Amino acid sequence: MAFVALFGIGSTNFHATIGTPNGDFVSDVSSEPTQPHRLETQLLERLEEMQSLRSLDAVAISAPGLVDAEAGHIRKFDTPAGDLIEHIDLRTPIESRFDLPVYLENDCTASALGEWYFGRREDHDSLIHLTFGTGIGGGVVDRGHPLRGESAQAGEFGLLSVAPESELSSTGVTGAWEAFCSGRGIPEYVAHRLETDDEWSADESVFTRRVAEDAELSAPVVFEDAKSGDAFAQSCLAQISRYNAAGVGTLCNAFNPGLVTLGGGVALNNEEWLLEGLERHLEEFCFVDQPTLALSPLGENIGLYGALGTYRDRTGRQPGVEVPQSASSTTD
Repeated sequence: MAFVALFGIGSTNFHATIGTPNGDFVSDVSSEPTQPHRLETQLLERLEEMQSLRSLDAVAISAPGLVDAEAGHIRKFDTPAGDLIEHIDLRTPIESRFDLPVYLENDCTASALGEWYFGRREDHDSLIHLTFGTGIGGGVVDRGHPLRGESAQAGEFGLLSVAPESELSSTGVTGAWEAFCSGRGIPEYVAHRLETDDEWSADESVFTRRVAEDAELSAPVVFEDAKSGDAFAQSCLAQISRYNAAGVGTLCNAFNPGLVTLGGGVALNNEEWLLEGLERHLEEFCFVDQPTLALSPLGENIGLYGALGTYRDRTGRQPGVEVPQSASSTTD
């Protein structure tokens, strides 16, 4: 039985555990803030602790940004603050210090592999996983094969333009999906709309007063005020739901998945709103047969299952597995 050190690295949170190829976690999941500017050191420190618990056979890493899986490098890492860190070498320091093989994959492609091996795929032949977190990303696995693209940069789904006439953008892409619907994009969109939409600029709702007073604005605040009956927040979320349907519909028309699973903080904390919005509007944008839509059963540990799915994919391990019991437990 192989023991694999698993790292699910997000822009915000850094999760780690030890797993086996059949989907079992054999150590507690540790969680801490991601430290982008010392990511190599952070990995080595956690790996040292894990090596003291088990004799490890490999290291598998799910990481955000543009990833060079063959070289074991993160080419571009986008931090929550919007900083872009270029070239983070993870393989060389790990191999030099621990003499272990390293399997690295973009977090969204890895998450799709996690869904394929350990999620709710059942009898579907093609699936898409979408992560609504700080940004929006995703991955496609078709008949067991992850679609990585020419230079392994596929899956930047958050950069699909859902509103090309808008002034909002993300990483230089005008009208990008994640500029409106991600954890970072939602507050930016509603603030921009309040400034530019004459219908609401003079509104005296709780939400608009909060913005006028320069109170902290975040995605959770938008959802809280909408639930409290704030008309402006509700109007913004209604439009965001339609943007989400445009994004998902575009992906469905391109890849014809049988299953679309949803994850990330925005999805996990607002499941009913997200699914209801997609079900209400998806028909407007989807020509092909509509897929099954479901929240991922892997929860906030999907990055770890993604790392393990990456290991399975790269090593060709294909043991029959069911959704592991640990999939329903989340740690943050």
